Amino acid sequence: MSTIASRAKLIQAAQNLMREWQHVQEAWRDDNCRQFDKKYMAPLDSSIRAAAGALERMDAILDSAEKDCADTTGFDR
Repeated sequence: MSTIASRAKLIQAAQNLMREWQHVQEAWRDDNCRQFDKKYMAPLDSSIRAAAGALERMDAILDSAEKDCADTTGFDR
């Protein structure tokens, strides 16, 4: 699986998770819910964004490396 496909899959899974979490919060409205959201769900968003950005940068690096290698070996991904 390519890094771009992995990034897309990660983003889709995160969107599904956040959508389901919103549904859970409609029924679970106590202090434990708020603590869980603060401790686990809120930090997850920034972690997912960082991972998606890293996958995008990794794709650019891999493309560059493949182009460099293709000049001498004819390698294609």
